[in-house]
Amino acid sequence: MSPTTTTIATAPKAVGRFASGASRMRYDGALAPILAFVVFFGVYLVVNPGLLTRFQLQSAASLIAPLALIALGQLLIVLIGGIDISIGAITSLCNVVFATQIAALTAPGAILLCVVTGVLCGAVNGLLVAYVNLPAIAVTLATAFIYAALARQILDRPGGALSEEVYLATSGELVAYVPIAVVWLTVAAVGLWIFLQRTAFGRQVYGVGSGRVAVQSAGLKPRLTILMTFMVSGGIVSFGAILLAGSTLTGDPRSGDPYLLSSIAVVALSGASFAGGRGSILGTVLAAAVLGMVGNILFFAGINSYWQYVISALIILAVVVIPRLVQLSIRRSALRKGHHE
Repeated sequence: MSPTTTTIATAPKAVGRFASGASRMRYDGALAPILAFVVFFGVYLVVNPGLLTRFQLQSAASLIAPLALIALGQLLIVLIGGIDISIGAITSLCNVVFATQIAALTAPGAILLCVVTGVLCGAVNGLLVAYVNLPAIAVTLATAFIYAALARQILDRPGGALSEEVYLATSGELVAYVPIAVVWLTVAAVGLWIFLQRTAFGRQVYGVGSGRVAVQSAGLKPRLTILMTFMVSGGIVSFGAILLAGSTLTGDPRSGDPYLLSSIAVVALSGASFAGGRGSILGTVLAAAVLGMVGNILFFAGINSYWQYVISALIILAVVVIPRLVQLSIRRSALRKGHHE
């Protein structure tokens, strides 16, 4: 056997892939939201046994899918070490663009214009962050006011020209017990996962968040990566705005306001690192589902809406903090064991 020859593990490839996938999920922080989803899904079934009816599934999907898509847009910015304060305003702007233009341009034209709007909003943010070297939080705080003003200029009150066909295409059923909103969310999430995990450019997104200098030293272009990430984020958010408009059958210049804090909460609950470089598509989608279920559980329990925000925040803190405390405890135990030895 030559010195360079390596031995091949005898374990089946499927086992190796499973172990690798589990390790990746653990690194990205996805295990906590998976556990939280299982727990809260069980609690939700106890509190509301009718969850698995067709109507309840459809209603839950219409609530969770827009939040999950908008949170995925926020996740992309978090992966590169930033945060997007304008994400709610982008949602509102895309929402009213779609709702007001669908009559004049038909559905495909309105969808295209909505997506272009989201991408352009992301491009403005990305240009200022990447090429003017301004902090993402400051840039997006400023552009949030601009995008919100544009949304109110287009539509100053709830309205639009949405039809029943739009509702069926965004919030109806593909087949019995399969809400179409879940299908659209799955397509977007899988596409985004392929983009991040199976393309060189997607891996640069994680690289920029982990170490921008290292990416630049490798001859790559971190500024272009940041710009493109903001643009992709805007496009993903625009799809969330379309599902939101379809589920409510109205355009609203303030429809995106609740999604700023909700998207940040979902990303925190997903286990992503706000320092950048670590985050999970699956964890984000499940975290959005958990946050939606928490609100509904508290509603069915008859708890005042003001306290729902407090309890939701405490749950999020618990899910985020407990794994950190466990890790800290493990490290301390290892250090003590090392000292004794």
